[in-house]
Amino acid sequence: MGDLPLSSRRILVVDDQASIRGLLHIALTEAGADVSTASGGADAITMVGVSPPDLILLDLAMPGMTGWQVLEALKASRKTAGIPVVLQTSAEDFASFDKARKLSVAAFVSKPFRLSEVIETCRRILGGARPLQGRPQAAPDAARVEIRDSSDNVLSEGTLMDMATRGAQVDLERPLAVGQRATLVVHEGPHTGSHHDAEIRWITQVDGRYQHGLRFVQG
Repeated sequence: MGDLPLSSRRILVVDDQASIRGLLHIALTEAGADVSTASGGADAITMVGVSPPDLILLDLAMPGMTGWQVLEALKASRKTAGIPVVLQTSAEDFASFDKARKLSVAAFVSKPFRLSEVIETCRRILGGARPLQGRPQAAPDAARVEIRDSSDNVLSEGTLMDMATRGAQVDLERPLAVGQRATLVVHEGPHTGSHHDAEIRWITQVDGRYQHGLRFVQG
């Protein structure tokens, strides 16, 4: 068990869909985590108050108490404010980023899930990464990336912070423009050789570097 990526870590999955809860429960448990589930926001708040987990996977779109309301309740209590939260969203764009960053959300995972990406995101967050807050996990082997324009000219270089099905977060040496279209090229790591047409959705400056949120686009 000690060699598993999420060994002995306590994760709470909050989702109103039983099929999603079951899928994530199985995948995270197989990765070594001690997994609890809640079908709604009120139950989640109660469970967290009794036994705070190491990480919460939280659905945004739930009846009754929404994911946003759960986040606000968590941040309002000193006991739970520091628990990292990964938002599950099926939104086609990343319009919620600003609101999520203000509520100290650690990262997004997009539905439909790639379970390997969910597990890897959880592992990185538990290791200290906060991609949405502009803080990558300290790792000397971070994948090297380039951002290129339509003529294949290199606009900026840096490292990959996080990647999911619909987007990525990268740390670059110089800022690009919000709304700019470009191509993300990954040179190292598990995504080596991949090219993704993308749009710049947000930028944050951290210690002289520039964290960018990218949304992958078609064509």
